[in-house]
Amino acid sequence: GIPSGCAARSRGRKVLTVQGFFALYSDNIKKRRKILLFGSIAAAVVVALTAIVIISYYYMNRTFSGYDVEREITREDSNNVEYLSYHGKLLKYSRDGISALDKTGNVLWNGGYEMQQPQVDICEDYVVVADIGSKTCIIYDGTNPGKEIETTLPIGRAKVSADGKVAVLLHDDDSDVINIYDPFSAGEQLLVEIPSNVLDDGYAMDLDLAPDGESIVISYLVAANGTMENKVCFYNFTEVGQDQNTLVGGKSFEQKMISQIKYLDSDRVVIFTEDGFTIFKDMKKPGIQAEVTLKEEIKSIAVDDENILIVTGVAGNIDDQVVHLYTLQGKEKMTKKVTIQYSQVEMTRNEILFTGNQNCFLLRKNGTVKFSFDFGKNYDYFFPTTRENQYFFLDETTIRIVKLSG
Repeated sequence: GIPSGCAARSRGRKVLTVQGFFALYSDNIKKRRKILLFGSIAAAVVVALTAIVIISYYYMNRTFSGYDVEREITREDSNNVEYLSYHGKLLKYSRDGISALDKTGNVLWNGGYEMQQPQVDICEDYVVVADIGSKTCIIYDGTNPGKEIETTLPIGRAKVSADGKVAVLLHDDDSDVINIYDPFSAGEQLLVEIPSNVLDDGYAMDLDLAPDGESIVISYLVAANGTMENKVCFYNFTEVGQDQNTLVGGKSFEQKMISQIKYLDSDRVVIFTEDGFTIFKDMKKPGIQAEVTLKEEIKSIAVDDENILIVTGVAGNIDDQVVHLYTLQGKEKMTKKVTIQYSQVEMTRNEILFTGNQNCFLLRKNGTVKFSFDFGKNYDYFFPTTRENQYFFLDETTIRIVKLSG
């Protein structure tokens, strides 16, 4: 007989029937199909993502070989008219007036005046036009005919802030004055007056007004004892500055020439010298954030909301030209050798634009070449519009809207 223990074990064992076998086989098949389906979907997703990355990389880094003309507008102005890029539109000005144009040539706003030497500065929606050597400047915001300011001394330079305040450098025989105005104020327009004596303080050479209009940096050239000293002074118009007669800091660069002052934002400013640049932060208590010194000769400089650009090389020689791109913290992020002739360089969006004579060269900020073209004739301007790969292309008779192709 069967031992009782064995009998018990036999009763506990599962017996697989034919129907059960096929059911189990079917379940296994379904599981395998699900695994295969999931694997196929995963593989397809990987392939699709890879294709997207490759296509995106190609699109973002492709080099265009030509352009298509999408619209032509006849220029109805003289050779005395100047154009500037204005938030993807055009700003044109002359001795007789100023106007903003869209891509169809329609006038968005304009203003009339009579100036001998108009100079323009733009910050956000505000535009100031100053008559250099005269005593008039006008501020526009696109919503009114303009706010005119009459000064007591000849104007040497004018800068506008993002809220419409204006800093005006005025020259006298033995002194300079920097006045800060609020032309849109219903009360007193003159907010701050910063006088300087040429013999003691030096000649005011350059200045820039913070976007928020609450501080200004001025460079001076001081001649004393047969030597030339270059220095900058920081002024602040908040409560902190009022406690110190608006002067909150200064820095001597000794014999190094200061070429340009440019605010990076309302709390940081960059001072360009003959061999590099210095970034200062905290306009209530200015301190050095970064210093960069270059061994090569500086040919060009430019600044935008995210980068500082310096082009180095010997004048008249394009074989050793190098583009240096820095963050606003002074860290170098890209270098690129460029052997192209140009007369002007500026940054916009993700591009660096080299223009001049018959050539146009667009370099992306990642170092790839976007567009290099010889138009075969002289042209005046090449500006971006608000659309990707679309530009204003101006010669002496025509405004063309072109799109890169090829």
